[in-house]
Amino acid sequence: MSRKRRNYIANSFYHVYNRGNNKNTIFRAASDKQTFLNLLYKYNKECDIKIVTYCIMETHFHLIIRTGKDPKLLSKFMQKVCTGFAMEINRKYQKVGHVFQNRYNSNYLQYKKDLRRAIAYVQRNPVHEGWVRKPSDYKWNKRERGQT
Repeated sequence: MSRKRRNYIANSFYHVYNRGNNKNTIFRAASDKQTFLNLLYKYNKECDIKIVTYCIMETHFHLIIRTGKDPKLLSKFMQKVCTGFAMEINRKYQKVGHVFQNRYNSNYLQYKKDLRRAIAYVQRNPVHEGWVRKPSDYKWNKRERGQT
């Protein structure tokens, strides 16, 4: 049975997230997080994606992104980032198989209030976990100014 086709809207905001297979840790070291970030910024221009904010935790990640003129490129962007990351991590740790639990998830943020709420949620992740007192204290949590 084939998967349901994802329909994205041009110049729109989405909360995109995924977690490790079996809820496992996927970002074991700072270098793993940096590898993921490098892939995000390697492919975002090619796929006309604007990264509004991100948070990379140990077992999962969150992104708030804005699609460009061709919204179908969001799927291509995530495929390149997630596949590239899985290949790097499997090579580094001498593993095989899935790194992520499933395909990424995405929620359309139709209204400004949805966007503000999602940004706040993503930014507060490390605070909620008790790792830091404020979002700006967490290195792998960033909000790009001027993107909303």
